[in-house]
Amino acid sequence: MLSREKVSSEDSSSSLVTHTLSNNPMCTCGSPASLRTSNTPRNPGRSFFGCSKYNSQGLPHCNFFKWADSDSCHEREKELVKLKIEILRKEEELHLAQAEAQQIVKEVRRREEEVQRREEDVRRREEDVRRREEEVRSWMVEVRKVLEEVRKIDGEIVKSDLGVQRQCTNIKLWCIICILLYLYFSLSQ
Repeated sequence: MLSREKVSSEDSSSSLVTHTLSNNPMCTCGSPASLRTSNTPRNPGRSFFGCSKYNSQGLPHCNFFKWADSDSCHEREKELVKLKIEILRKEEELHLAQAEAQQIVKEVRRREEEVQRREEDVRRREEDVRRREEEVRSWMVEVRKVLEEVRKIDGEIVKSDLGVQRQCTNIKLWCIICILLYLYFSLSQ
């Protein structure tokens, strides 16, 4: 763009010069940019900043170019700065969100591990309960066997008791008969 513009060192107005010189930008090569005036048919008499080394003793230049009267450039620069600040803020928010997400992932993993430990504990307890239920069932079988034996023995005792009661009754009857016979024979003599 600079090569297409014809440059002269004439100033168009003193207020523009004063304004632009107070806001004189730095060239990308590090030197202060020079205020110049365009003589092209497209932009006649329009002031711009260009590299101060442009066309001086055949030295290369950095192609720096900026319209001096363009507030839109300043606005664009301000807008770019705002956008850069917004991007930096968003990047910071992203980093914070990523850190928070990592914390959440760590917490989820910790809780998953806790759930796995508890599930394993529940499995162990269920297995222990099953084992104890089996022990209780085997004890119940043993108790039933013992109760059957007790019932058989009790039945035998009852039978034996009945037999003893019959014998006692028979003995009593024999005793009574003996006493009666004794009395009969002793009185009859």
